[in-house]
Amino acid sequence: MSAVFQGGVIMILSLILFENEFLNIVSISFTSLILTELLMVALEITTWHRYMIVAEVVTLLLYLTSMAFLPEYFAI
Repeated sequence: MSAVFQGGVIMILSLILFENEFLNIVSISFTSLILTELLMVALEITTWHRYMIVAEVVTLLLYLTSMAFLPEYFAI
């Protein structure tokens, strides 16, 4: 249920703040979704293992790399 609330808040704020730029709405919404989910996973873990840390860091690095290689989708 919290994911529905988070998604709703992300979309409403994106539409309010960037109502005239659809590409920015999509990229900002998706970026905030990725970061929110990484944070939620990190907050739920009580015992960290090496592979969990690697998975979190690799996910973040892959997303940042995709932003660098696909600037037309992220308006960078």
